[in-house]
Parts: sequence; C-alpha cells; structure tokens
Amino acid sequence: MIMKVDLFFCGDSNTFGEELQGLEEDNNKRIAQRYSTLVSKELGKTHYNTSQSGACNDWIVKTVLEWFEKGNTCDTAIIQFSDAIRWGFYDKDGKYENLGASKIIPKFVSSETTEAHSVYYEKIWSEQLELDNYWKNMFFLRNYLKDKCKVVWMTLSRIPKRETNLWSKLCKDIEIGEQKYIIGDNKCPKIPGVLPGTHPNEIGHQNIAKWILKNL
Repeated sequence: MIMKVDLFFCGDSNTFGEELQGLEEDNNKRIAQRYSTLVSKELGKTHYNTSQSGACNDWIVKTVLEWFEKGNTCDTAIIQFSDAIRWGFYDKDGKYENLGASKIIPKFVSSETTEAHSVYYEKIWSEQLELDNYWKNMFFLRNYLKDKCKVVWMTLSRIPKRETNLWSKLCKDIEIGEQKYIIGDNKCPKIPGVLPGTHPNEIGHQNIAKWILKNL
C-alpha cells in the first residue's frame, strides 16, 4: 500500500527506540515513547518510522530510497545517520547484514559474515574510507531528497571529521543534530547480560523530540 505521511523517520537503534521496551519486552511502550511518536503527537501529524537496531548508513540510505521509490511520499523526512564505522555486507544468499566496529563481533550471523567482518578490518578499513562513506551517503541522500521533501538531519554521536574530507565540504551547509549531546546522561539503565544501557531513555527521547520540533 502506498503511503502519504506528514513525517518519515529512518535511522538506527535510537530511532527504533531500542531498550524502551524494558525487561517486559513491551514493544507498544517502546513505540509510544520513542521520539518519532512524540513529535508526531505534538504536531498532530501522521508519521512512519522505518528503523533498525545496528543499522549502518548504507542500510539507512538504501531503505530511504526503497521507501520513496515505491511511490511513498512525506512532507518532512527525519534522517538519523549512524556511526560512520558501521558497514553493510551481502552474504552468499543475498541476505544483508549490518556490521559494526572491529571489536564488535557479529552475533547471529553466518560464519561467512563473521569471516568477512574480520577480513574487512584487517585488510580494507581505513579512517578515510569510513569518512568518505559517511559523507558520500549524506551528499547523495541530500540530493535525492531535495525535490521530494524537507529534511531534518541527525547523527548518532558526534559529527565525523569534516576538515580533511572533500565529500564533507559538499555537505557543509547541512545542520546535523548530534544525539549524543542532545540526550546527555538520559540513558536507559544498564542491566548486565540483558540491556546495555546505551540508548536514550524516555527523557532522552523527549530531548530529541524537542530538538526536532525546534528545527522543523
């Protein structure tokens, strides 16, 4: 079904609302408390949130394109980029995997994907490659969306280096909200072995919602 919504959200675990479900695994609570719901309720607007925990920026860009290319439309897109170091991989069966930093061993993936993760950081990764990928993704998506909707940009932690990257200079006019600082210390409680305590809690999501409302 083709959608026409006021607000479209895409990002990683922060936009997904990870950990808000708590020990009860209450996904209704997670959806109700995450910032996409708070913003849409405050404005009395319709919205759609397509996000995934652990998402890399390649996945985010791919997902945004797929949504729009299906004929869906929105007035405003709120795009939350993830850590620059994350990357995506297709296994031999064509399954897409989001992979994280070198010290984060992928879970629940094939041995092929685990091997690719190790080889990538041993033989391929460099900081310059990471920065190129982040800023190329933003440059491409900004140009893809410019005639489709207004865009509010956010990033998971701090904005990656700009001064040494040519692609970033093409995005120098983009204002990017840094969720790390918007959230502050308002994170979910850590429960060893169960919840990591790294994601925004209810107040953290309220802070993000307030920032978005100021920047719409």
